[in-house]
Amino acid sequence: MGEPAATPSRRDAQISTQGSLWADIEILHAIASSGGLALAAAALGLSETTVARRLKAFEARLGLPLFRRGANRLIPTAIGLSLAADAAAAAEAVARFEARATSARARDDAPVRVTATTSISLFLTQHATRLSAAAGGVEIVILSTRERLDLAQGEAEIAIRMRRPPEGAGYFGQKVGRLAQAFYVRRDSDPATAPIISVSRDVSSRIEQHILAWAAGRPIAARVGDSAARYESIRSSGAVSMAPCFLADTDAALIRLEEPPDETADEIFLVSHETGRQRPAVLAVLEALRKLFREHRGRLEGRS
Repeated sequence: MGEPAATPSRRDAQISTQGSLWADIEILHAIASSGGLALAAAALGLSETTVARRLKAFEARLGLPLFRRGANRLIPTAIGLSLAADAAAAAEAVARFEARATSARARDDAPVRVTATTSISLFLTQHATRLSAAAGGVEIVILSTRERLDLAQGEAEIAIRMRRPPEGAGYFGQKVGRLAQAFYVRRDSDPATAPIISVSRDVSSRIEQHILAWAAGRPIAARVGDSAARYESIRSSGAVSMAPCFLADTDAALIRLEEPPDETADEIFLVSHETGRQRPAVLAVLEALRKLFREHRGRLEGRS
């Protein structure tokens, strides 16, 4: 005769219940975030019927109504709203867990991704081979974007930002310099008559205000949000505008019209997260970046 079938232990039942609870919390978070069954189902890759059934079962299990139906959406009840906040925190913790595990699995020779604005990306590009050599030959991927990639979720390992780093758990931030801008014009252009290029207010109201004050009522020919693109517009169209000093000061075709004003400068922060700092290659690139910004501080601040 065969051995009798094993009966589930109390511990097995607890693990099964916990697994089901995680899945139910995911359902709650998806519905609360999207406001409806259809969007939640799409986000989870489930059918709307399945999501509705699981929500109903979860509410029955808790003995609590989590949502009430509104016009084309589900509205959290008071307790549903409170539990949804806990579900959001749980979802964030799960994301950190996955990112940390992914980072730990990364090969020692995997590339280190550095995200930065276009102007700082150009600065890094100028020194990319030196950075790689200083970090032991690791491959460095420069992600040029104004979007704030999430280091905690592994979208990049290092960020160079012009605003103070997040104060959330696991973040490390250090100020490494200042990025100064000043007015420049091409040597063959007359700044008194050259067209003026400003910046979009949503990009930098400080720079826009300074350009408008300098223009003193003269018309603005165009608005260019990206500082590196403004530098190119000065070179190509003979316009007057503000550009990063580290780019324009080394261009023999341009002349600087003023000292870089303090009010338009941006502080530069080197940001990392504990999920990426577990890799020796990331720590090596961080140290190489600190040295690079320290050595070129004068250029970045327009003092060279």
